[in-house]
Formats: sequence, structure tokens, C-alpha cells
Amino acid sequence: MITATTSSPTNGWLSTFIHALGASSQRAQLIQSVIAKPLVILVILVVTWLISRLATKIIRKFVSSLLKHSQASRAETLSKRVATLGLTIAHLFSAIIWFIGTLTALGVLGLNLAPLLTGATVIGAALAFGAQNVVKDYLSGFFLIAEDQFGIGDTVTVLDTTGVVEAVSLRSTVIRGDDGIRWHISNGEIRKLGNLSQKSKLNLSSD
Repeated sequence: MITATTSSPTNGWLSTFIHALGASSQRAQLIQSVIAKPLVILVILVVTWLISRLATKIIRKFVSSLLKHSQASRAETLSKRVATLGLTIAHLFSAIIWFIGTLTALGVLGLNLAPLLTGATVIGAALAFGAQNVVKDYLSGFFLIAEDQFGIGDTVTVLDTTGVVEAVSLRSTVIRGDDGIRWHISNGEIRKLGNLSQKSKLNLSSD
């Protein structure tokens, strides 16, 4: 005995709605694929753009608030470096957000993203493991400069070294020790810092 079955539209509110209006299942599915998917992709791209703009604005505002506490007279060049680093971080976050948004849009189109995600995960893990110390140095240098903890010409004590700061970059600090040795210290290793110059300025102001 042969029984006839009626086809039903695939899942999807638009396809179901059009089918309920009397259109055939095939036509309802076609209309949904032509209208719904591009509309969803458009919404994803708009939301991605809004999140990217918001993240960039927040990062720039955060960097600006940090730079307000630095002394422009001695840290103008370094402040520009910090501002540049902040802009770079903002662009990095924006790229990550757009990458996620693009993958989401491609998923809507039904593409198989498993190989791409696997490759991106492996590459990202390798880069993160190899560059973790560099990232640590740059982030530490970012806050050292933005918070104006010391500057060129200051007498400081870092770890077990006391001397005059000769150079400061986002990655390392150069100190001329009391024994005349020039020490290059990674900013990520600076966990305890004493600024003797700031102490002397405080004593002079109190006198």
C-alpha cells in the first residue's frame, strides 16, 4: 500500500510563515534562503561593527586617562609610545572581533568552519606560547610609562640594582648602576620599584 506524504518546509520562521500563506514548500524555502540569510548576515556585520567601535573607544579612553597622570615635561615621547601601543591594542581587539563576526556570518551560509577553526586554534596557541614573555614586557612597560613611575634621569632601585635610569622603552629599561655597570632590565621582571628621586622631591616640597 502506497501512502502519500505532504512535504513540509524546513525549519525557519520565515519559511513557515510563507508556507502558511499558501506558498509551496519549495518556494517558501527559496524565499527564506534569498531573504533571511542575507538579512542575518547584515545584522551580524552591523553588530560586529558596533562592538568594534565601542571596544576601540573604551581602550582609547582608558589610555587617555592613564596619560593624564604622567608628567608631560619629561615623558612626552614615551607618552606618544604609550598612545601608539594603545591604538595597536585597539586595532588588535577590533581584528579579533571582526574575525569572530566573519566566522559567524560564514556559519550562516552553511560553510564548514571546523578545519579553519582548528588551524586558527593551533596557530594562535603557538603564537601565544612563543610571545607570552614579549607581551608581558610590553604590557608592563605600558603601565610603567603611563603611570609615570619613573623617568630618564631618576635614581631608582629595581630588584637588587640601584642607579640612574638612562633609557626607557616599552620592552625594557636601562639603568646605570652605582658601580658603573649598564643594566638592561625587562619591564616584565620589574615587580618591585623604588624611586629615590620622587622621594627627594617630596622631602624638598615638605621643607
